[in-house]
Amino acid sequence: MTETRRAIHTGTLLFACLAVMTACDRSSAEAEHAADLGASDRLARAAQNLQQPLVIEGQPVETWSIDERMERYSVPGVSAAVIDDGRLVAAGAWGVTIAGGDEPVTTETIFQAGSVSKPVSAVLALSLVGDGALQLDEPINDVLRSWKVPDNELTRVAPVTLRHVLTHQAGFTTFTYLIPRSDASVPSMAELLSGGIRDWPVITVEVLPGSRHAYSNSGFCVLQLVLENASNLSLHELASQRMFGPLGMQHSTFAEPLDPAQLATAATGHTMGERPPYETVPVEGKAEIAPGATGGLWSTPSDLALLAVGVMQAWRGESDNVLATALAKEYLTPQTENMGLGIYLEGEGAALCARHGGEMVGFITHLVFYPNVGKGAVVMANGEGGRWVNQQLIAAIANEYDWPGFPVHRSLGTATLEQLRELVGVYSLDAKPDYTFTVRLEDGEAVGQIAEYSPFKLRPTSEPDLYLGPSDSLEILFRRAENGSVSKVTMRRSGDPGSNYSRRVDP
Repeated sequence: MTETRRAIHTGTLLFACLAVMTACDRSSAEAEHAADLGASDRLARAAQNLQQPLVIEGQPVETWSIDERMERYSVPGVSAAVIDDGRLVAAGAWGVTIAGGDEPVTTETIFQAGSVSKPVSAVLALSLVGDGALQLDEPINDVLRSWKVPDNELTRVAPVTLRHVLTHQAGFTTFTYLIPRSDASVPSMAELLSGGIRDWPVITVEVLPGSRHAYSNSGFCVLQLVLENASNLSLHELASQRMFGPLGMQHSTFAEPLDPAQLATAATGHTMGERPPYETVPVEGKAEIAPGATGGLWSTPSDLALLAVGVMQAWRGESDNVLATALAKEYLTPQTENMGLGIYLEGEGAALCARHGGEMVGFITHLVFYPNVGKGAVVMANGEGGRWVNQQLIAAIANEYDWPGFPVHRSLGTATLEQLRELVGVYSLDAKPDYTFTVRLEDGEAVGQIAEYSPFKLRPTSEPDLYLGPSDSLEILFRRAENGSVSKVTMRRSGDPGSNYSRRVDP
């Protein structure tokens, strides 16, 4: 899950296999028999030319092989799938399922998807909206049975709706559930939300619904219960009937604990140390257990690419296999800031891009697709250094397949002392207000500091209010209120939706 952070890194990496699949409505075995060798060559070429997702004009672009970057960031295994011309065209895998082992990652090896579970679950919710089992703008308490959103002065003003939940505007208590795989039992969702287990809180509404976007894992736990109560099915059963089966997603599951046979062949997650040499530590039991809708999906890049293809087909009115066209349009239309109904959005026209990241202990996933031009990719890694490797591989795929507006190109610029003074202040992360980003002036330059990490200089670009961080394609966009004053900051690596910070009135 996006909010889950642990240290990362690994050891020796082995080059595995490159398998290619075509025809998104075929099984993976059929697809391999129908492999498009041209697509295979293109993905292999991309894998030899990884680069940063942000290019600074006038500066050389350094490239690396995927083996080099996996070793640099201690990632044991990576798997990827490519979408082009509105279909799944290629898939490849590199490395091993566990550091120091000899079992290669293949295109059928399952990884924990983390928060990419959220846009997947959002599609399921919209499929129920299409059937009339759910309504986007009616109180979810009308559907909930085994647990209900506690009534308080905020919910009496604005009852929580499905749209609030999908856009992270429900205002729920901030909390992330992680359960060691060694635990004998997994509580029900109603038990989780009711609190009283371990140190877990009662989930209540703490911010007026609809008033603020704040990324919420607990909100998607509530979504899972909504889906299960509305359908009378478990999340996995619902997904199997409405998504996994119709789209041929043969290697995806929300069922936890995993079936022993699935667990035996699944990739093992790895954490790493904070500084080189990055010590790699396999996650006990391969992965921790997370609630399905918020982070517990196990899948492959090819399966997730098939879902993206299905959504794009609905968007263009070519298929209603998963969603009706009108609901696919809602899914991919900004509802608040850069948030659609469960997925992040940016750009317009050919450059309209939908994306979501996933981060669990030991796993990193990136999903990105362009609905108007039928392009995209999914990359999954079993090491937390995948947050860099994945993005650099995606940048290479974007170059190879000519994605609109990506990799991102920026030009360095200048800023006046008065412009820099406007940035000075303390900004709180919307999803976690005690986590801060501070800007101050030092010797006529703006210096930023995230929480207690090392300060860094902000490099101005040719675009107003857009600055670059020290490395890793970090972009910092200062956003202004209607009166022209700087009120928010969006911090992101190029190609990520990023995190939003709000300026403190009283630092």
